[in-house]
Amino acid sequence: MKFFNLDLHATVIKDLMDTFEVLGHATDHWSISSHSWVHGWTVKDVEVVNQFTWKHLNENMCRRFYQRYKDVLSAYDGFIVTHTPAFALLYREFNKPIITVASTRYEAPFTLSKSNWNWLNSSMQELSQQHLISRVANNKYDQQYCELFTGLSWTHIPSYCGHVNTQWQLAFPSFLVDSKRFPLHLKNMNLVLKKNLGRFSWADLSKYSGIIVIPYNASLMSVFEYYTACIPLFFPSKKYSMELYRQYPDLGAFSEISWLQVSGISGQAALQPAQNDPNNYHSPEVLEQWISYSDWFDPEWMPHITYFDSFTDLEQKLKSADLESISEKMRQHNILRKQKIEALWRQQLNTLAANDGM
Repeated sequence: MKFFNLDLHATVIKDLMDTFEVLGHATDHWSISSHSWVHGWTVKDVEVVNQFTWKHLNENMCRRFYQRYKDVLSAYDGFIVTHTPAFALLYREFNKPIITVASTRYEAPFTLSKSNWNWLNSSMQELSQQHLISRVANNKYDQQYCELFTGLSWTHIPSYCGHVNTQWQLAFPSFLVDSKRFPLHLKNMNLVLKKNLGRFSWADLSKYSGIIVIPYNASLMSVFEYYTACIPLFFPSKKYSMELYRQYPDLGAFSEISWLQVSGISGQAALQPAQNDPNNYHSPEVLEQWISYSDWFDPEWMPHITYFDSFTDLEQKLKSADLESISEKMRQHNILRKQKIEALWRQQLNTLAANDGM
């Protein structure tokens, strides 16, 4: 099959395009992501829906987009949407399969609009009844989130990120820190803040001893990339993640778990479930429950991660970790991980093709 994609997240679709190519399918991609440069792409000049207008998506824009591009896009067998899944609404009138991959809370840009969020949900339910939509989340947090708000089942298929074309080869004694800022308690350690590197190559990152991650979200494409590169990873434990969230907000632990946080809004999302609203990020009890779905707390898909319970504990583990052994175990697991991901996608595509009569 040949698919079309218009996307705001360069790496999610890049990973999917690579996987589909292995499975014998092609994808034409229009990127409107500000990070297009990461994969050597340029930002596409798109009418109606683009990097400047997408946050105002509505039914009129969807109709205008269809009228503007129906002659070009009708040649495709189906469509792919990742960020944001609301872009599935652009393709309803084509009456062709839509593969939807949720990677960061599916409802953007409708978090504050009850009517638009309900429009998105009802459209997904209608497309599901017509067997025209494949509902996938690349992490368990978004799988649970989507199921809670849409009332539909979603399949979890992690990203692989095979575009990382190098693997860990220790050359530098220092560790990278992927965080908003340095952990103040580790001033004496040999650390380098990743955000200070500027534009980097994967060959550069793969030479460090490992990467300490203070995650700002429950799933990060960079972590999929680190894992595929077999770079030893160090994460705060669930318990310490909550402590960092409460006591060290400058480090940014789970600081973008909801679009409300990203937008700096202290109110409520337009839709709230009966209980345990994941957008209620001010509640430690709710946050603690939901961050359990983070990728790095999933031993099935991401084993061999080192967790620390304090910065003192981290210092000790950085000194004692068998980095060579950790990386080798990740390498072996990645063989199986890639096979499982491809098998899951092959199943999704076969089901979608069968339902569409292809």
